[in-house]
Amino acid sequence: MLGALALGPTACQPRAEVQGPGGPLTKMGTDSYLKKAIRSSNEGVILLPSVKAERVYELPRLNEIAHALREPAAACFLFRAIETMQPTKDERGFSKVPEGQVKIRTRIAPSGEVLSTEVLESGFLDTHMPECVSRAINKQTFPQNKGGVSHYVDIVYWVSLGLQSDVHTEAYRTKLRREQVAAGLRGRPCLQGRAAPGHYRIEALNLVDRFGNTMVNRAYAPGLADDVRACLEQALSDLQLSPQPEAFVRPVVAQIEVDVDGEGGITVKDERWLHLLQLEEAAKQDERRRALGLTDDESAEPEPASEPASDVPPEPPRGPRRDPGTAGQKIDLVPRRTGE
Repeated sequence: MLGALALGPTACQPRAEVQGPGGPLTKMGTDSYLKKAIRSSNEGVILLPSVKAERVYELPRLNEIAHALREPAAACFLFRAIETMQPTKDERGFSKVPEGQVKIRTRIAPSGEVLSTEVLESGFLDTHMPECVSRAINKQTFPQNKGGVSHYVDIVYWVSLGLQSDVHTEAYRTKLRREQVAAGLRGRPCLQGRAAPGHYRIEALNLVDRFGNTMVNRAYAPGLADDVRACLEQALSDLQLSPQPEAFVRPVVAQIEVDVDGEGGITVKDERWLHLLQLEEAAKQDERRRALGLTDDESAEPEPASEPASDVPPEPPRGPRRDPGTAGQKIDLVPRRTGE
C-alpha cells in the first residue's frame, strides 16, 4: 500500500543567470536551496524551470505537477527497495538501500507532451532509480503553450529512509512481537495440509509508512513451497506499527516461527504469550469499566478528542488498490495536499 506516505516538499524554484539550451537554467542560491530542502526532508520533488518556461507555465500548475510526480517516484523507491535491501548488523541496519538524488532535464513540447528526458546529475548508486523516475516524468503531461516552441524544466528528486527514533524502545519491541505472532496466527491456514511436519522460520522485510501501515513486503520461507510462502507473505502484509510522524519509509524485519506436528497441528511461537497478554488487557478493561460503573456494553475508554492528541495527521481514506502482480506487494495511490 502506498498512500499514507510522509511525502516531502513540492516546489517550483525560479532561476536565472547561466545559459542552457532553453534559456537561463540556473541561478545563484539554487544549490543552497536544494541542499537545505534535502537536509530537511527524506523525500521531495522540486521543479526548476528555465526563465523562458517561467513565462509560459503558471507557478501553481508547476507545483501541481511536482506534487503529482511524488507518488510514482516514491513507488520507484519502494518497489526497488523491497527487491534490493538487505539487513545488516551494523548501526545502519540495511545495505543496498536505493537512496540518492537525481536532476533530470525535461524537454516539453508545445502540446504539453514530454519529448525527452536527460539525467544531468545523479547521486544514486542504483542506476534503476534515475531510469524509473525518468519513465515517470515521461508519462507526465504539462500545460499546452501557444508559442509553438519547446521548453526545458529541470526536475530534482531525492529520497532516503531517514532515521527511526523508536526502534530501540521496549514499546517498539513489544508491538513488533505482537504483530509477528498475530501474522503467524493469520498464516495458519497457509500451512494447513501444505507443510510437512517440522519447525519453520519465516522471515520478512516490510516497508512501513508513517502511519504504521505496511506498504510492500517480501518473505523468505525455507522448506516451504512458493504458494505457501506467498500466502504467508500476504498474512505478514497486514503487520502494523505505531505511527511515527516524521518517518517516510520504515524497514521492519519480522519473523514467524511455527511447528507442524505429525497430525497436522500448527503451533505459532509466542501464541500463548499473546493470549495471556490479551487476557490481562481484557481484565484491566473490565476493572476500569467496573470502577466507572459502566455496563458490559459501555466502553471504559475515553471518548476520542475532536482533534488528534498527537501531531500525527489523521490517515487519509484509502483509494482503490492496484495489484503490481507480486504477492505481498500492494499499493494505494492516494493524492495528498501540497506541502505535506
